[in-house]
Amino acid sequence: MRKLLSLCAVMLVVWALPASAFTPISSPDAAYLAATTYIDPSAIPNLTNVSSITDGVLTVSFSTAMNKRTAPGGGWATWSVAPDSQRGPGDTLPVFYSEEALTVTFTLSQPVSIFGFEAEPDPFGVHAMTAQFYDAAGNLLGTISRNVDGNAGARLFAAQSSTPIISSVVFSSNVDWAAGAFRYALPTGGPVIPEPTTMALFGAGLLGFLPLRRRR
Repeated sequence: MRKLLSLCAVMLVVWALPASAFTPISSPDAAYLAATTYIDPSAIPNLTNVSSITDGVLTVSFSTAMNKRTAPGGGWATWSVAPDSQRGPGDTLPVFYSEEALTVTFTLSQPVSIFGFEAEPDPFGVHAMTAQFYDAAGNLLGTISRNVDGNAGARLFAAQSSTPIISSVVFSSNVDWAAGAFRYALPTGGPVIPEPTTMALFGAGLLGFLPLRRRR
């Protein structure tokens, strides 16, 4: 009887713990864009190495300095357009090239409930890309893995997490890459953005100027 009572007590404690609600977001649709704020780095000169970007509310720090480009036509050849990107037809988008770094950690100045960005491999062809989302204690909240075609343009890596919330993302690929369209939402206690197709994705300062690389 004592063992049964102990087991019941443990089950009650586990049941009372808050569950992590990590929800991947597959595309930058109208709901995602309306729910998030864009960190616009367009004022940063092209070919400048930066260690962070900010809108004055949220700062995203890069573990390795990244080189600012403009896609397409400003040092980066291709990028998606809507519905796969926030970029509209004929528009350009500031992006950040990882150079030789295959893995870069994006650290947020404060935890957020939604965080996302678009990314594309440097070499043309299909390459696996992975984003691991962490909370402030360093616990893995969830992982998004996508096969992205450098010929076809960037894809979104974004998620919402209500308990706990997102503090950093480790992004990696087997080749170098660029990322842009960094967006976020501060915690508000609002509902998770409906996303019927995303569960298929779940689990699966200025430092100087550098010359253009292959993507011209």
